[in-house]
Amino acid sequence: MTGRDTVAGTLARSAQGHRGLTTIEHDGRSTELSFEHLYRRALSGAGRLIAEGLRPGDRVALVIPDVSAFIEAFFAVQTAGLVPVPLVPPAQAGDVATFGRQTRQLLIASRAAAVLTTADVAPLLDLPDVPRPLRLLFVDALASGPALAAPVPVAATATALLQFTSGSTAAPKGVVLSHRNLLTNVSNIAGPHGLNVTPDDVGVSWLPLYHDMGLIGMLLTAVWCGNHAVIMSPVLFLKRPTLWLDTISRHRATVSFAPNFAYELCLRRVKPSQIEALDLSSWRVAGCGAEPIRPDTLQAFADRFAAAGFRASAFMPSYGLAEHSLAVTMAQDGIVVDRVDAGRLGHDSVAVPVQNGSPAVRIVGCGRPFPDHEVRIVSEAGMPLPDRHVGHVIARGASVMRGYFDDDDATTAALRDGWLDTGDLGYMTDGVLFVCGRTKDVIIRQGRKYHPPDLESAIADVDGLRPSGVVVFAVSRIDEADEVVAVLEARASLTTDRVVDAVRRRVRETAGLEIDRVVVAPPGTIPRTTSGKVRRGETRARLEAGTLLTGGNLTP
Repeated sequence: MTGRDTVAGTLARSAQGHRGLTTIEHDGRSTELSFEHLYRRALSGAGRLIAEGLRPGDRVALVIPDVSAFIEAFFAVQTAGLVPVPLVPPAQAGDVATFGRQTRQLLIASRAAAVLTTADVAPLLDLPDVPRPLRLLFVDALASGPALAAPVPVAATATALLQFTSGSTAAPKGVVLSHRNLLTNVSNIAGPHGLNVTPDDVGVSWLPLYHDMGLIGMLLTAVWCGNHAVIMSPVLFLKRPTLWLDTISRHRATVSFAPNFAYELCLRRVKPSQIEALDLSSWRVAGCGAEPIRPDTLQAFADRFAAAGFRASAFMPSYGLAEHSLAVTMAQDGIVVDRVDAGRLGHDSVAVPVQNGSPAVRIVGCGRPFPDHEVRIVSEAGMPLPDRHVGHVIARGASVMRGYFDDDDATTAALRDGWLDTGDLGYMTDGVLFVCGRTKDVIIRQGRKYHPPDLESAIADVDGLRPSGVVVFAVSRIDEADEVVAVLEARASLTTDRVVDAVRRRVRETAGLEIDRVVVAPPGTIPRTTSGKVRRGETRARLEAGTLLTGGNLTP
């Protein structure tokens, strides 16, 4: 295949232009990579991979900390007709033992033929139990060629990426995406029903390249469009959030996406004196997705950074998941907040606009599906539901995965008659999707349903709590009502009784629900995925097993 039918073909076309990428590493080193240079390096690297005995369709794990090295390796693998399996590098996996365990698990699960890494990372890989043959290859060797004359031809329907899910609600599963899946999604993200990219647009991203939002949403979209983009190390942002905004300011960027917690972190960590030095007036699309979107967070960000030229109209809430390549819906109309009656939502699963000052739940609209894609809300029995009725979110279209790697049962459960069961609950009104929570996380108390993201949103801004440091879940009891538990990560100087009272009062006032138990814990207690999302199910399991670190602050 040629042209833009494949990922390698997309790079080859962009190489005919004069733009490229700027990469910024964790230590601040900056590198300019024109698409033409990147394509030449991809041809050379592909030749080396083939010379090592790899064959089209083989899976190659990428465990590469540096941004530029990862990008060059990713496109070399694509150009060789191989299937990249991006994995989290050690600096973002937590401790060395966790990194080794997770990497070994995914190498086995993916049946990788090779792992492509660096000399620094290689000693940290725990490979003795990984079945052979598994080649250990180094990115430095890719430059030695021999270079191919053109990308290895593959079909648009061939597997282009094995993307492991983050595991926020279950064990990670390998999502199999074809070139057609990926490029259909990318073209829609970039098109008039998404970002509406023009030749003048410039992207900035600190999102990890081992996850879909950074890899597909920012990197592949930039290559598809042939536009300039700045790709930063996630470590830079986590250390100094202001560097994200400073990079947007310096490069006059127009498009940048981030999860809700990133906007929260900027609110807490960027100083007034730093805001004075920023110019965010060029930022026309500030995307938000990958986790529950908090309207208060976005409004506070818009208010705080208005002095730097940021406009609230730039916000573009979105909804997506790995099984749909990435994006399912994007909200081109900006922030649309639906204030619905909390009682009717919980008791009747109906999103009725609030009236007469009744307790309300505020839910952000995530936009409409792309052309030739569909989203429906269905009942437990799979029957379509009318507008404003909460049910299962299902999606259909060319962006939907081929299935889960080596897991027929999970594939059958997720894909039915071409429809993808997203595992999320939501409702639609006037064609706009509103997401309420995960199916498995629903809390039922006295016949009423509560969605943990709504409860977490209600208490996330309680003074002293860490950004995204809140998890709410139910613990099932035999012959008793479910116990509702909140786990909070808080500053060491916080008065425990005060924050417990504040959290309980907030949930009682906003949702009419009594929290049975509040666990106030030190930072780092709540387990998270490699993309930063909380693992609600694992938090619950650790609490029940007595292994959740609470620093002694367990409040009955």
